[in-house]
Amino acid sequence: MGVDITIERVENVPADSRVCHYDELGEDAKAALAHLTDSHEDTVDAADVLDATATTGFHDCELVKYTDYYEISVH
Repeated sequence: MGVDITIERVENVPADSRVCHYDELGEDAKAALAHLTDSHEDTVDAADVLDATATTGFHDCELVKYTDYYEISVH
């Protein structure tokens, strides 16, 4: 069973959101985020772009600031 990472661009960022900036992510999480935004896919199987243990880099964040703000879901 694989791990999926889903992103959704958000326009409004609630003041109480936990926001991580791209440069705070680990290298594998950066690769996954770049892959998702460059490919314009909404969901990617984490095994396609990184080791599944690297998804923990997203668990501390509700949103990630990259080229825009993105809501990240790992499931």
